[in-house]
Amino acid sequence: MAVSPDEIAEKLASIIDEKGPSALTDDPYGAYQEILKSGTADRRTAGALLHVLVSGVAGEASLNPDMYRLSSFIMKSCCLNKTMSDFMAEVLSDLYSEENLECWKMMDRNGLRDFLIQDFKVSWKGSADWSGGGGSVHCSFDAEIVLTPSEKAVSDSVLAVLIGKNPFMSAGEIHDYFAQKLTDYLDDKFEWYCSAEEYCPPVAEDFELDYYLADWCKNNGFAMASCDGEGSTSDFDSDY
Repeated sequence: MAVSPDEIAEKLASIIDEKGPSALTDDPYGAYQEILKSGTADRRTAGALLHVLVSGVAGEASLNPDMYRLSSFIMKSCCLNKTMSDFMAEVLSDLYSEENLECWKMMDRNGLRDFLIQDFKVSWKGSADWSGGGGSVHCSFDAEIVLTPSEKAVSDSVLAVLIGKNPFMSAGEIHDYFAQKLTDYLDDKFEWYCSAEEYCPPVAEDFELDYYLADWCKNNGFAMASCDGEGSTSDFDSDY
């Protein structure tokens, strides 16, 4: 197959776009697998690329992508012949072009900035079962929630780690992180509410969603914009 340095560089750039600037150094084997899977290079060329990435040449290239200097560096660091070293140098020179570096600079934490200026919308469906007194009831709660994120949300410790690993995280990915966190919190509170009384069946309609949302917002850097929800409790289902 004809192998193009431009195509390999383009594929590597897409990996960085998705996973962050350290994707190639953090997971060189993952990049190798994606190159093979996409059919961008044959196994021999992909293997040479993996050797180059494992040797830390990508970090060197990001600082100075001069193709001739890189080729010499690759020959010394990776013991590849001049033809393959020149090829890999061209790949990395194209990858760390001035245009790509400027694009990645603009992408740095851009998803976080976008997230902070958007409404945070979550559809929550709570579900829990209560049993006691010779029977059971099923409780459910459906809600449409709109919150407003503030700068305080940025201090979330788990999010800080995620963005540290990938500063190119999209606003959608950050939304999904907080949506899962809120959903887990509400699921836990609803389960507790429905099972709190051992002998008295719960009334899901009385679940104080506003109260729990206010508590979550206070601790996570959000403000409540709107909440429209309704609970439902099934008839008592006797075991007999």
